Amino acid sequence: MAIEPLRVRVQQTTRMSDIPEPIELSADGIYYPLKTGFILMFDQQQEDGPVPTTIKYTPERLALICKGPIEMNHSFIEGRFTQSLYKNAYMSMTMATTTSRLDVSEESCTFVYELSMNEEDVGIYEVHVTWTFEGGEGA
Repeated sequence: MAIEPLRVRVQQTTRMSDIPEPIELSADGIYYPLKTGFILMFDQQQEDGPVPTTIKYTPERLALICKGPIEMNHSFIEGRFTQSLYKNAYMSMTMATTTSRLDVSEESCTFVYELSMNEEDVGIYEVHVTWTFEGGEGA
């Protein structure tokens, strides 16, 4: 039996320690329930075009996967240091985070982390994502 995707409306707010105003994003997306988590897919609009984005949650691990103008596959695990590669059209960098908070519920997730790129501290980020089920199946 195949998993039926659900249409969702995604709201994302990102707060950065060195920028007073949060970055807001709204997008239509698709939600796939898993036995022990979920997959949420949507496009983030960036200067270089839409970035297909996937948030995959399994117990105690949230993976943020981007393909397109920005490419990354990074895991956030509360209390842990994690590293991955971040690529765009202009450069490739080592991305490292220490996640201080990871809260996930049925219709939202929040993760807070210290970010460094190529071993340079960038700041503290707080990302809050909510999704509202729109009803109907398929996409």
